[in-house]
Amino acid sequence: MVGMHRSLAWATLLTTTLLSSCGYTFGTGLSDYGIHSVAFQVVGNQSYRQRLEVEINRFLARELPVTTDLTLADRKSADAVLQVVLSDVRERTVVTGRPTVGGPPDRAYSRVREGALEGSIVLRLIRRDGSVQLERNLLDRTEFRAAIGENLTSARAEFAEDIARKIALALENDF
Repeated sequence: MVGMHRSLAWATLLTTTLLSSCGYTFGTGLSDYGIHSVAFQVVGNQSYRQRLEVEINRFLARELPVTTDLTLADRKSADAVLQVVLSDVRERTVVTGRPTVGGPPDRAYSRVREGALEGSIVLRLIRRDGSVQLERNLLDRTEFRAAIGENLTSARAEFAEDIARKIALALENDF
């Protein structure tokens, strides 16, 4: 048993050494610029898709502390403010359905067999002094298929979770 723990310790040390020598870094790198804490505004929405910003906000509040080394803070004590605006969201029909041929109309058929939800986000990280530390435009696309029980509602949730993860990743220096 002791030999197994020793092997695991060596494997962990070796992996850490290899990753650090290959250019991988841990954390956002924002601490090099004096940014350790962030406050984020309620996600803005300039699209016609109402309430999607609420879902993004919920996932973002959960994702930031898990994915980044930043701590959440209120606006007065935060080193920077994260502004996120949902600038555009579009629904696309990829494959259309069709009713039963040669019989009575099937009211249960899905008119949209496969669809996609595409959207863009404008992200800005603003330092306490008002200067812009980071500005990014992020895009995401989530597809859904009616045949396996997916729909626009499930696509919205997936889009919100994916874009929150992309926002957290965008806080990396070299993203």
